[in-house]
Amino acid sequence: MTTKPAKFILILCAAFLASVGMLHAAAEARQPRMEKAIDLLQEAKISAVPLQYLQSAKTVLEHAAHNKGGFRIVALEIVDRAIDAARSGDNPKMIVKINAAIANIHSGMAHAPGPR
Repeated sequence: MTTKPAKFILILCAAFLASVGMLHAAAEARQPRMEKAIDLLQEAKISAVPLQYLQSAKTVLEHAAHNKGGFRIVALEIVDRAIDAARSGDNPKMIVKINAAIANIHSGMAHAPGPR
C-alpha cells in the first residue's frame, strides 16, 4: 500500500519526466535549417544522383546557427566524407556516413540552447 506522500512524489516525478520529453521535442522542432539538412540527407540516401543533395545539405548546415555544442561541425565533416564516398561511387560507405551525420545533427539540435 502506498502512502499519500509517496503517491504525490510519484505523480510529481512522472509529470517532470513528461515535461522534459516535451521540451526536448519542442527544442528540436524549432530548427528549420537542421531539419532541412536531415531531409536532404535522407533524399541523398535514395537518390540516383546523391551528390546534389549532399552538397545542399552541407550548405544548409554551414548556414545553421553555430550553437549546437560542436555537433554541427562534426556533421559537416561527416557530410564531406559522404560526398567523397558518393564521388568515388561507394554507396554503402556514403549511406553509413549520411546516417552518422543525421545522428550528429539530432544531437546538435538537442544541445542547442533556447528558442530556435
